[in-house]
Amino acid sequence: MSAQRGHLLKRNYIFAVLILIVGFGGLLGYDLYFKPYVLSQTVVKIKVDGDGVLPKNHELQAGELYLDSVQTKDVPSGAVTKLNQAERKITKVNLTNGSILTEALVDLNDLEPRANEGIFSVPKEAVYAINGSLRSRDKVDIYLVREEKEEARAAGRSGIAAGPSQEAPAGGQAVVPEEAFLTKVTVNYVRTEDNNDVRDTEVGNDNNRVTSTGKVAVPELKLKKSDGERLKQYLEHGFKLWIVRVE
Repeated sequence: MSAQRGHLLKRNYIFAVLILIVGFGGLLGYDLYFKPYVLSQTVVKIKVDGDGVLPKNHELQAGELYLDSVQTKDVPSGAVTKLNQAERKITKVNLTNGSILTEALVDLNDLEPRANEGIFSVPKEAVYAINGSLRSRDKVDIYLVREEKEEARAAGRSGIAAGPSQEAPAGGQAVVPEEAFLTKVTVNYVRTEDNNDVRDTEVGNDNNRVTSTGKVAVPELKLKKSDGERLKQYLEHGFKLWIVRVE
C-alpha cells in the first residue's frame, strides 16, 4: 500500500514539474516569439536628435528613419512599413523623434510640390478634352490643341513655336500633335465646378471609376515651375489642352 502511495506521489511530482516547465516555456514563447512576431508589426519611425523637430515640407533622408517593432494594437492606420517607402518623401506636418510614419504624415504619392514645383490649376475653358474617370494621384499626358489656323499664326508671330503638328488645316478643324507637350504629370486634385473633390462614390456600381461624386471640371497638376510658365504662355495664345490619363 505504501509502495503504491509512493508511486502516486512520484507521478504527481513529475506532473507538477512538467506543468511548471510547460508554463515557463509558454511564457518564454509568448515573450520571445508570439508577442514580438505574431502580436507585433514592424513600422518606420522618425529619428531626430534631442528635442528637435522635422518641419513640414521637409524631404526625409535615410538617416532620419529607422524600423521598430510595435504591438499591433498600437499601430495606426496607414502606417509605413518599409524604409524605401519613406526615403526622399515630403513631410505633411511637423514630426518629432519616435513618430510612427503614416500616409497622413508623409507624402507617399509625391503630391506635395518641391522647391522647384507648383500646383497649377487648369481653367475649364482651357480644356479641350479630359477623362471623366480622372482622379487624384493619376498620371496624365498633355497635348496642345489648336482649332484656328489664324490663331496658330498669331502664336508664331508672338514667339511661340507652334510647329507643323500644332497648326490646324484651312477648314478650322482641331489638330492634336503626335507627341505630348508634357508627359506623366501628377494630378493632385480633380475639382467639380463648385470646387468639390471628384471621388469614387460609395454606392452604385462596383466603383472602378464608373461612378463619381461629381463631374470633372478643373484639374490641378503638379508641374515644374518652368513647365508651368511655358504652359501659361500657350494658354494665353489660345491653345487648349487635351489631358489624357496614362496611369
